[in-house]
Amino acid sequence: MAKVAKTGDRKKVMDTNKSTDCPRCSKPTRIVKRVKDRERGIPGGMYISCSACDFYEKL
Repeated sequence: MAKVAKTGDRKKVMDTNKSTDCPRCSKPTRIVKRVKDRERGIPGGMYISCSACDFYEKL
């Protein structure tokens, strides 16, 4: 008999204790690591990113 993972009932909570508020929409931002995007000309690295609007800024 196969085991069933018990991770489906956990709520995903965004870790906002190190994040700041977005300057555009004042919602909490998160710190993300992005790869280089040649199509848009964006270099890779660590960014703060807003999940509500399109704001991002390189750290």
